[in-house]
Amino acid sequence: MYFKGKLLFILILLFGNITDIDSKYEFTNIKCNTKDKNFLEFEYCYIKSVNRSYKYISLKTNIHQLPINDAIGNLQMLRRFRSYMPITMNVTVDVCKYMASKKNTGNPMLRLYEEVSKKYSNYNHKCPYDHDIEIEKLPIQDMNKYFTDILPLPVGDYAFYSSWYIKGIERATVWIYSTIS
Repeated sequence: MYFKGKLLFILILLFGNITDIDSKYEFTNIKCNTKDKNFLEFEYCYIKSVNRSYKYISLKTNIHQLPINDAIGNLQMLRRFRSYMPITMNVTVDVCKYMASKKNTGNPMLRLYEEVSKKYSNYNHKCPYDHDIEIEKLPIQDMNKYFTDILPLPVGDYAFYSSWYIKGIERATVWIYSTIS
């Protein structure tokens, strides 16, 4: 009887470990492009790998024409099949209105945007923006939580494309490439 109970316990542990799926999200590349260098420039834009398990993204813009009262972000998630194909809706956000009301956080893309702005950046306030914009040390662990738990994505290569419009003119793009294994 004791042997059967022990065997059952071991089988439950093994079955639990086999069925537990653990995904891992990793940054692979980041590209920050300026469309109008007279308006803004990127001081830095990089992925830093501290060790095997800790990577982060940092970027900083130098905005030459302040203040900013009208900002729109166009956000989209893509997955690589033969080329990068959209897998989520193309979300356009009026940044000033969104930061003033903080509505529509039911959308996973906007919830991610909210978390990044709250913890790792200096743009978590209402317009006007009268300073440079930066994201400092956005860790891979937080992104892993969003892309494997909240928005469970299958294994593959992904891209997060964002275009930033100020006064109705596209000023910058930030493309983040990643993989889920």
